[in-house]
Amino acid sequence: MSAITSLTVVPRDSIVELAHLARTSPSSFHAYLAEHGRRARQEYDWSGYCMLYVLTYLEERGIDLDPPEFNAESEAINSAYGLTTLITPAPGLLDQLDPGAHRAEDLAAHFAEMGMDFEESGPAGLDGLRLLRDCVSDLSDRQVLLLHIG
Repeated sequence: MSAITSLTVVPRDSIVELAHLARTSPSSFHAYLAEHGRRARQEYDWSGYCMLYVLTYLEERGIDLDPPEFNAESEAINSAYGLTTLITPAPGLLDQLDPGAHRAEDLAAHFAEMGMDFEESGPAGLDGLRLLRDCVSDLSDRQVLLLHIG
């Protein structure tokens, strides 16, 4: 089984509507996302599982990407759309996502702990951090990055 990471920028004021549609009509959710969202200008070239392990790596280090204000909406979207993280341009987040602040060896060790031990896991992790940082730096205060792994 494989997974991919998709990154979609959506207006911040659309999150409540997206969550409502996720609860009531998944097909309408997808249509609304296609109409109001836009793909991030970059893509992640590694497996979606690599991005998943980047997210768990960050979580273990106390770096929370999900803004608490969207907890209910995130739960609703996850129930309809699968593993989704809503990311906003929070203060200090860019520094925390800076690949220079992380070691490839630490990422590789985390990937190995998660059962994904391969030679390029460190670079895959650093690429994930770089992509997240770049996408978050492109966000305005009125936008949210919807990261989906599926």
